[in-house]
Amino acid sequence: MTVRMLISNINAAFEAWQSAPWQKDIDFTLFCRYILPYRCSNEHIGGNWRKAMREAYGPLIKGETDMCRAFAIIERNVFKDVVLSNAYCPYTLDAITCHRIGRAECGQRAVLLVDALRALGIPAAIDFVPAWADYSDKSHGWTTAVGKDGVVYTMAAENDTVARNMNPVDASVFEPRYRVTAEDGCPYSVKQTKTVAKVYREEFEEMDSSAAARPGFLSNGFICDVSERYGLNADVTLDVETDREVFLCTYVSARDWMPVACAMPKNGKVTFRHVGKNAVCTVRTNADGYLTVPFLVGKLGVEKFFQTDKTSTEEIRVDRKYPLCQYTVDAWGDMRGGIFLGADTADFSDADTLAGITTMPHGKTNVECHTSRRYRFFRYQASHTNRSSMSELQFLIRDTDRLKRLEGAYTATGVDTTHLEWLYDDNTATFCRQKTAEYTITLDLGKGRHSRVDVVRYAPSTDLNFVEKGHLYELYYFDTSWHLTGRQIADGDALIFKNVPRNSILLLKDKTAGKEERIFEYVNGKQVWY
Repeated sequence: MTVRMLISNINAAFEAWQSAPWQKDIDFTLFCRYILPYRCSNEHIGGNWRKAMREAYGPLIKGETDMCRAFAIIERNVFKDVVLSNAYCPYTLDAITCHRIGRAECGQRAVLLVDALRALGIPAAIDFVPAWADYSDKSHGWTTAVGKDGVVYTMAAENDTVARNMNPVDASVFEPRYRVTAEDGCPYSVKQTKTVAKVYREEFEEMDSSAAARPGFLSNGFICDVSERYGLNADVTLDVETDREVFLCTYVSARDWMPVACAMPKNGKVTFRHVGKNAVCTVRTNADGYLTVPFLVGKLGVEKFFQTDKTSTEEIRVDRKYPLCQYTVDAWGDMRGGIFLGADTADFSDADTLAGITTMPHGKTNVECHTSRRYRFFRYQASHTNRSSMSELQFLIRDTDRLKRLEGAYTATGVDTTHLEWLYDDNTATFCRQKTAEYTITLDLGKGRHSRVDVVRYAPSTDLNFVEKGHLYELYYFDTSWHLTGRQIADGDALIFKNVPRNSILLLKDKTAGKEERIFEYVNGKQVWY
């Protein structure tokens, strides 16, 4: 950054501020914090981004006098110009380069959007969740407009026409394409929202000079807590026996408890303000370890403690290591409309429909075929809405007291055919990846061979978080440390653990494969996820 670039940036920032129709609502302090800075995060510094962003997006809001509507217009067009993709660069690009490439992950798009807004006189910043309190191992950042008195404006959905105050935290809601119905018979609860414990903001000026000694992201002195601006209002007060700084922690998938806030104790108590409800937390210091058992945060504070009862144990049945999320259900629901066909000719010009998918499948599903007719060819025809690959596809006949699989040669269109044998390996963790929506999978019994089919057994691809046969699993509970309570190799699609302490926070680990895992409690014979 040269002196000339700094001067140019200052002049362009003042021009954007003073020419904005909403300038009267933006005081000098707000201008200095959220319009003036020459960068908003750790992005590469390159080129005159204010000029480039003003030229690209200024004409789109010409005549607009409402800052929140201008925000919506700019965001909609930035997200149209730069599509969401996986990270492709080891560092954060400058706004001009990112705009030119046209693809970026969510954090990079947030940088670009902040720069576009600031270039047009809209105070903007990046707010972020350091880690979801009940989902994934990822953080998430998004763009906010900052109004008078620090009011936060965000977009709840990309089709909104105006940025609003007190929207849900960005990306915290899974918008469903398909809602599970009673007819689906799905035995699992479906996760539709993500829990947020704390929200922070990246700042240009140093907010806390003493942060360096703290763990993880809390060592960054250039962030501030904006949880209250998002309606996170629970005050968590705990009894602690320490005079050291105390850290509030949430569990991060496949890692461990992660510090997300800090506070100093006073008179044997510590208070964490503005914590999100429904988060399960514990607390620790850098030197003393964990100070409390896990607890659930309610609307006003601690709702309950998970005080492990080692004197009272129970037998539990578990079939997953991670909650079933809405995006998986959406893919399963999109399979509706698929049909199973039988034919005597390879082109299926004489095909009969044997059965269809009318409800959302989940796991292995048997469909009865009520026909005695015999065929050489059998086929699965996916619907035009389909977004799920096939994990298992077997055409079966009844042979005395068992079902017997028809054998032949599998072919497919619109599917990765590298491992078609995965369709009949009885392993839902393997699947043949779809390439198109209306794909087909065909079984040819061979020349001169015909058979009826009594049952079609199929299974959609899964999130790989069900209990998988042959995998080694370990079950742990947590009080102020982790304790192994059972280890076994799965011989089916569920595990039975005995002598598990009641009222425990539990964790199931797949030691064979996979990294997604979440803490849960066991209530009335079901896993309740946190």
